[in-house]
Amino acid sequence: MKTKVLMCLIPGMLCILILSGCTMYQSERDQSDSMVSSMASTQTSLPNSSESVDMALEQAVSDAILSHNRGSFRGDDKQMFTTEYHEILKTVVQDNSTEVYLVALYAQYQFEEGEAKLTGSGSNPCVITFVSADGVYSATDYWEPEDGENYENSLRSRFPEDVLESGTELSEPNAMEICNQRAMDYFEGQGADSSKPSA
Repeated sequence: MKTKVLMCLIPGMLCILILSGCTMYQSERDQSDSMVSSMASTQTSLPNSSESVDMALEQAVSDAILSHNRGSFRGDDKQMFTTEYHEILKTVVQDNSTEVYLVALYAQYQFEEGEAKLTGSGSNPCVITFVSADGVYSATDYWEPEDGENYENSLRSRFPEDVLESGTELSEPNAMEICNQRAMDYFEGQGADSSKPSA
């Protein structure tokens, strides 16, 4: 009797061991697949060299817009803040020279009567030319179209046809509000009674 029970138990235990081994193997495979999947997503989310270049170029464009426009609007002894919003329409790279066709919005603020007040702004299509060395972009030219009746001819003389067909206006309808919010955030961060100009 004991032998019969033992003989029945042995196959049952073998089945349990085999099944648990399969389950453990499947679980290990699932974890392994999960790790491969997570490694793949980590690899794709890491910036590649072209993304790093794009970020450096974006920063260079922003710096050039602020630098070019800063002297064009009135200054004062009150605290000032400058910001910009831009959309790159096309980039043309030749050797170590990069031409960027874009639309730029510049905005300048002062802190008056407890709030950020706009003291100057302007929006224009423009072309900024950079030379690059070791991943660093230096602006060598900042071109804007002529004002008045020569505006269209001036724009056509410098902008590629495909860019002109796509349009040279900002596509972001809230670009000015974005700049306004940056100014408010800046002045709140500085404190209402601060009177130092921003760098």
